[in-house]
Amino acid sequence: MEQIVNSLRIKFSGSAGTGVAVLGSSFAKCLQRHGLKVYSTNDYPSLIKGGHNTVFLRAEATDFFSHYDYNEIDVLITLNKEGALFHEKELTPGGAIVYDGDKIKFNEGELTRKDIKLVSVPLSAIATKNGGIIMLNTVALGAGMGLLGMDLDPLYKIIDHVFSKKGDAVIAQNKTCAKEGYDAVASFGDFKVKIQAIPVEERMLINGNDGACVGAIRSGVKLIAEYPMSPSSSILHFMAAHEREYKLVVKHTEDEIAAMNFIVGAGATGVRALTATSGGGFSLMVEALGLAGISETPCVVINAQRCGPSTGLPTYTEQADLRFALHASQGEFPRIVLAPGDLNDCFEVMGKAFNFAERVQTPCVVLIDKFLAETAYTIKPFDQKKIIVNRGKFYSDEDMAGRTDYKRHEFTEDGVSPRAIYGQPNGLHVASSYEHDETGWTSEDAEMRIKQIEKRANKMKNISEEELAPQVYGNENPDVTIVCWGSTKLIAREALFHLQEKGLKVKIINYWAFSPFPVETTKKLLSGKEPKIIFEGNSEGQLRYYIREKTGLLIENAYLRFDGRPFTVPEIVSETMKVVKK
Repeated sequence: MEQIVNSLRIKFSGSAGTGVAVLGSSFAKCLQRHGLKVYSTNDYPSLIKGGHNTVFLRAEATDFFSHYDYNEIDVLITLNKEGALFHEKELTPGGAIVYDGDKIKFNEGELTRKDIKLVSVPLSAIATKNGGIIMLNTVALGAGMGLLGMDLDPLYKIIDHVFSKKGDAVIAQNKTCAKEGYDAVASFGDFKVKIQAIPVEERMLINGNDGACVGAIRSGVKLIAEYPMSPSSSILHFMAAHEREYKLVVKHTEDEIAAMNFIVGAGATGVRALTATSGGGFSLMVEALGLAGISETPCVVINAQRCGPSTGLPTYTEQADLRFALHASQGEFPRIVLAPGDLNDCFEVMGKAFNFAERVQTPCVVLIDKFLAETAYTIKPFDQKKIIVNRGKFYSDEDMAGRTDYKRHEFTEDGVSPRAIYGQPNGLHVASSYEHDETGWTSEDAEMRIKQIEKRANKMKNISEEELAPQVYGNENPDVTIVCWGSTKLIAREALFHLQEKGLKVKIINYWAFSPFPVETTKKLLSGKEPKIIFEGNSEGQLRYYIREKTGLLIENAYLRFDGRPFTVPEIVSETMKVVKK
């Protein structure tokens, strides 16, 4: 069998609480430090202990966009018997299962594949001998690296860093465990995949939540208030870890209602403020979202979408909150709704979110789906120049000097009223949740009500179509057009290459801005006669029918996935080919 060099798909499995996530993330770092591009995604139930957890890694020497298909792997490293039985079918011919031979015994007929290699390693025995069962993951790391012919030095450096505060003895024990695990697979001979070190480029290995945090910090966020809710919780963790470094105020609130009220209050004082949650938490924030709308207060909410309604599938992905974000709260008021599709988008869209929110003085909702939020992959450092802060209209101290007629909700030609910062001289005004006149005083006058609703609506015209244009990839004169949004962009972009290899000319239109919506741009992009298909992670085709609502155009073909799992490249290729052959 011809050996494959620097192209790997590997899965780690075990029950919650056994360290599968750490095992996967550590292996990803080792692959990255061999110079490879890495893509890491996880699958786990809503349990602290037990259940079945996996981490899937893909590594290549060249750039790629997605996992391709997380049900096709070369290696399985499993910490329990169930993992081997469950994932045996996913192994490619010549693949291998690495397992703890002291603890896991297979009965005759339990494993049916004759074309895979069983690599029994005494993981528990090695760990126990060298410091304790807690080090089993380190042994498994060494064994996996040994199977693939990797260099142990990157793992040793990771151990030095991770255990730097534990002392030399713990560091030495972990290195011994890794080396003995590495040596234990030597008797199994060459494996079909080999990882060879290549020059290491300057790359980060981060996930979508981290990317959004970096974008928010670059945009000047100063207050983060959040009640943790999967899959948004790591945003709170990231911000808390960097609170002092970037002079942030990070508040773990008692609930989501408090978090939203925190950022509305901060936004009113002129501070860029952020909260993050998932669909259930966003439901609780809706009343305060309306407060931000009527008081014309800029703030940003990240909704990391998971399967609903109610608790739903709290650890699985979905793109079903688009309609909710567009219409949340009673009454009518403008809001910004954006959705990044990859890591660069996570960074850059946060810059747009804060700028748009302050330019038109209204709340902004950023929709990140769970798959993007928690999937990590290697990427070049973000281009900091992509975010240029625009704070919108503020009065200076000179503007306010001697002023006696400040109107917080003053009628202006573009609908946006210049703001005074709380504490500025002569900026006294009323702020409340009631309808109001220009000064902020409560008003129930019919004419004033009409003027204020129209004023708030007109503000959105300050964001141009050009600023909202969808991202377009592929051929200008296509045989077929793919429409998508959110993390589906990653899978669609990789599917593009496979479709082009089949001789098709393909265009991808990825939407990231939904409110305001680029109506005229959309009409132009969808005006071609070629067949079109939209891919969405929901059961109702929410973007499909939103496009129809805004433009009158109905994309004739839709493929919807709503089982909590992301699309795969073969899936998108297959469904697109069906449309072309109609």
